[in-house]
Amino acid sequence: MTAKTFFDAIATRYDRVFAREPSEMRAHVDRALDAIGPGARDVLDLGVGTGLELPRLLDAGHRVVGLDVSKEMIALCNNRSRPIRCVEHDFWTGLPFEDASFDAVIALFGSLAHAPDAGALPRLAGEIARVLREGGVFFAEVPSPSWVASHPAFVDEKSGASIAIVAQPESAWRDAFDGFEGTVDVRGEELEIRLRSRPSRAAR
Repeated sequence: MTAKTFFDAIATRYDRVFAREPSEMRAHVDRALDAIGPGARDVLDLGVGTGLELPRLLDAGHRVVGLDVSKEMIALCNNRSRPIRCVEHDFWTGLPFEDASFDAVIALFGSLAHAPDAGALPRLAGEIARVLREGGVFFAEVPSPSWVASHPAFVDEKSGASIAIVAQPESAWRDAFDGFEGTVDVRGEELEIRLRSRPSRAAR
């Protein structure tokens, strides 16, 4: 099942059934905010879903653009009290934005855990590097390979919808983002990717 089909199927129940507990949600968003840094930033949120993380990002003064493959999830996101610009698009096929459009790109709650093919991560990394400004931040959380070994798919028992969970080892993230500096760390059941693009030689 494609990501679009799966997330369209679970959209109306996502916040109630599948989202993390509020305290856990806050902790994850706070780590993203720490990576982004202080001050207003232009932030691209990959897999924005229903936008549960948006209040804290907006409260911090950031200007957020959401990208999601699911029309149904975006419809729910657009119903929030402070709607943002949302773009319906599959980020694995490219990012529909101009070069150097954002100060940060984030992907929370495992939104990058469903790569469609072996070349998807390097392609996405190239697109993220393209749309980030010099010194821009990429922050993501994805399931760790050890966790995925015992959880190979995400299944919604009510609708029967399911989607494969794809684990990328730490080395794959480092290789894909070889023009970046930062860390790829195991945090419990997840990998936390916290990277910053290096200035171009011309700017040094």
